Amino acid sequence: MSSEPRFVVDAKGGLTPVGPGTSTLQPQSLWSLANTSPDWMVFLRNPSIGGVVQSRPRVVMAGDCGAFPLSDLIAFLGQSRWTGLLKLQSVEAERQLGLKEGEVRWAHSDAHAERIGEVMVRLGYVTRPQLEGVLNDTPPSRVGRALVEKNLMQAHDLWKCVTEQVSEIFHAMMLCKEGAFTAIDEELDDKSVHNLNISMQSLLMDSIRKIDEMAHFRKKIPTPRVHVGKKRPSDGKLEPEEDQVLALLDGHKTVFELGQAARMSEFDITRVVYRLLEGGFAQVSTHPIASAPQAAPPVASAPAHAPAPSATASDSGWKPPSSDETKVLNVFNFIFREVRNEVARRGKLEDFMQSANAALSSGTLSPSPMLSGIQFQPDGSLPEKAVLEAYRRHAPSLGSEPVASFKQALSDVMFFLLFQAGELLESRADEDLARRVKELLATLEIQ
Repeated sequence: MSSEPRFVVDAKGGLTPVGPGTSTLQPQSLWSLANTSPDWMVFLRNPSIGGVVQSRPRVVMAGDCGAFPLSDLIAFLGQSRWTGLLKLQSVEAERQLGLKEGEVRWAHSDAHAERIGEVMVRLGYVTRPQLEGVLNDTPPSRVGRALVEKNLMQAHDLWKCVTEQVSEIFHAMMLCKEGAFTAIDEELDDKSVHNLNISMQSLLMDSIRKIDEMAHFRKKIPTPRVHVGKKRPSDGKLEPEEDQVLALLDGHKTVFELGQAARMSEFDITRVVYRLLEGGFAQVSTHPIASAPQAAPPVASAPAHAPAPSATASDSGWKPPSSDETKVLNVFNFIFREVRNEVARRGKLEDFMQSANAALSSGTLSPSPMLSGIQFQPDGSLPEKAVLEAYRRHAPSLGSEPVASFKQALSDVMFFLLFQAGELLESRADEDLARRVKELLATLEIQ
């Protein structure tokens, strides 16, 4: 939106256009100035002449961030399957969300802490010197790909950092209580929409949960700069992530530094440290503190009763639907092969497939148990028999629409592959691939 007209308001309320692309309000019209917050102005024509501006982009909604919870607005845009740009301007930063049919496709912020490089350092995937060394000869927009090419981080770790960045920007927008927002009716081009596809509903629920829980955590952990020391060793009953963090406690690391070491976000590391405090395993202080001496953790006793086996199709009475899941897998496998072949034509297949399989193995792409232990075949597809067997095994636990859950899991894989391909392909090839994928996905909507 760099071509937006800009004006200076003089002491008498007059508007003087400044900069390129400026324009003036039609002099023959009478305009009234509405009373608003300091960061925005509303002019209303009197009398109104009606009509709709056909040119795009155009502002279709604007308002005061402090007037009502932004979560209500964002939920409305998601439920309306709106496509466009949501821009939020506040004292601390300008943030933007790109939406495609109600889902988040990208996010941007000019806040220093929300840059992708800062997220990578905060999560512990790269060190500050490594990041600065790459930035010396790489533009910020390509820093992620440069780090992967230099083997300083894995492709699926870059994907995790990008999705975490979007989540952090979204969360910061939810917390904003001052400033102005604008919703801009603008079609996102294929280049900007195919890299990410994050559920608006998931982001909303996650952000609301974090707001509530963080307020609770702050009662014992007022800032991420407090130091954490060990009070006693593990009792063998802690969660794996709690044992991981407990092992890092030396009394000198702050909560922030523990998050870097454990590769956790600020919220996740704060939550784990809070649990350790509640259990009497840790203590916090504004200054470095001595930790309890190390001791070998006791061996966890075997559970008194073996866990009940998960329900299966035969004992739950659940019957698989027709062949909908086969149709879904066939379409996605065709897409996966298209992506694989496009990368192969550019001579970059080996690294691409290694990254894809590593991402699947790590569980980064999707939390779905249906893809556990699955690897891509040489032609770029997923093994049909193994995937369908896994789907039918887990379908009883996937709710009332198991095929929709199956489609979502495969969609998560697809967007990662497109994200990776976008970093390897030239712009025209990448855009052409995105167009073909869009056409293939459309076949699922009409089946």
